[in-house]
This record gives sequence, C-alpha cells and structure tokens, in this order.
Amino acid sequence: MIRIIGNTLNACNKKVLEKMNKMDFDYIKREALLQLENGADFIEINASSLLDSEWPFLMKTIPLIESLGGKLYIRSQNIDIIIKAINLSTKELIIGDIEFNTNKIDKLIKYLKENDVKLVAHIYDKLENSIYPEKSLMIAQLYVDYLLDAGIERDRILLDPVVKPLDENFTNGKTFLNTLELFKLDFPQVKTIAKLSNLSDGMPNRKILNSHFLSLAIENGLDYFVIDAENELGKAAITSTLSIIGKDRSCRNYISYCREKKNNKETNLENELSKL
Repeated sequence: MIRIIGNTLNACNKKVLEKMNKMDFDYIKREALLQLENGADFIEINASSLLDSEWPFLMKTIPLIESLGGKLYIRSQNIDIIIKAINLSTKELIIGDIEFNTNKIDKLIKYLKENDVKLVAHIYDKLENSIYPEKSLMIAQLYVDYLLDAGIERDRILLDPVVKPLDENFTNGKTFLNTLELFKLDFPQVKTIAKLSNLSDGMPNRKILNSHFLSLAIENGLDYFVIDAENELGKAAITSTLSIIGKDRSCRNYISYCREKKNNKETNLENELSKL
C-alpha cells in the first residue's frame, strides 16, 4: 500500500522558512490542510533551519497538525528535539533522517520500543557523495541488523535509498531505482521511503521529471512517497501507474479519478459562466 507524505512544509524553502520564523501558524494550517485534502497520509515538517527556534516551532506545530487529523514525519538532525517530538505526539509518528550512527540510534531505541514511531534509516556514506547500490545494500544490512538486534520490529524501520539530483550525475535516477530494487529483494518485510523531487533539483520542467520518476518508483516497490500531494501530475501518475501494474482492481480508482476530474472541470466551468 502506497503512503503519501506531503512535503510543502520544509524550511529549505525560503518562503516556508520565512513563515516559520514568523511563527505564522495560519499558513502552516492552510498548507497542512491542502496536503491532507489531496490525499497525504502524513505531513513532513523540517524546521532544522530555525536553529534555536526549532523546538518552540515544533511544540506548537505538532498538536496543531494532529488536531487537523494529520500524522507527522518530523525531520531533524537534533536527537534531543526528536525525542521531545516523540513525547509530545499522540499519533503514529515518523522520525528521521538518521544515518547509521550507533550513538544516535542508541538514544532512540527506548522511544522506538515504547511509542508508535517509525524510524527513517538514511542510507548513505559521509565519505562518498554518491555510492553504488551494492554499497548502499551493505550499509542497509548493518542498519537493519543493528535495529533488529536491539529489539526493534521490522515494521518500525523505513529504509531511505536517498535520491540524488540528476544535475549532479545523469545516472542518479537509475542508481536509486537499482538500490530500491536490491532493498526490496533483500528486505521484503521492511518498508522504503524517498523524497522523489530531489532528483529534479536544478533541472527545468521539474514536475514532468518528478511524475515519471514517481511511476518508476511505484513499479519498483517504493512504499512511502515524500511529495507535494497537491501536484496534479503526481496524482495522475500514481493513479494511472497502479492501474497499469495491476494494483487497482477493475481500475476502480483510475475510473473514479477520471470522473472526479471531469466533475471538477464542469463545476469550474459553471462557476465561470455564472460570473458572466
């Protein structure tokens, strides 16, 4: 089952960072609602760029989004803040991105066991900007084995093969897909997660690249998709791909999607005509 994580509340975006710095929670609420209304199962919050204001911001944002019916994916490099987020959250929570660092992981073990939390295992090598799939598989094996030995269940682990931009290396898309394939073969009971839009950083017509990459990721078995849930090309790619690969019984979801699009188009036309 595909799970969508809406990713429009990331402080790496200058506009979002400005809103976060101003503690503009009306904006945060609107963005979260848009993502949830368009099918997001989780809302990603990355407020690391706020530095000393990161926790004061999260302390108000977590209950706000959960009050809207949303669940959260909290991204932070600060383990203490992640622990505070776990203690504050009242719903299923995803935390990340944590590289294979046993000191960091050990601090989280207790909280992973006692709470409804999934950990994003960030698979990369600090010494290499880009690593080949087999090396990623070796790191993933170390990571999964360490968590299992510590008593963490497989369904609490989300492996992130890490998407690198095509702008850096034209083979990065293929490298990701090959890595994802290896993960699914070697860890069939462990879910995978990725921020697919990273692939198109620095490229023109990003939405086109992202939608086609999304389809390939679905076909290769990705489970959690960190995307802009409001992107119409993305929604179309998900619905059509699931039908093509036989995961949409009788194409019901695809037909329902097409009817909804038609009804929305007719409603918009009626509204425009009523203004004349």
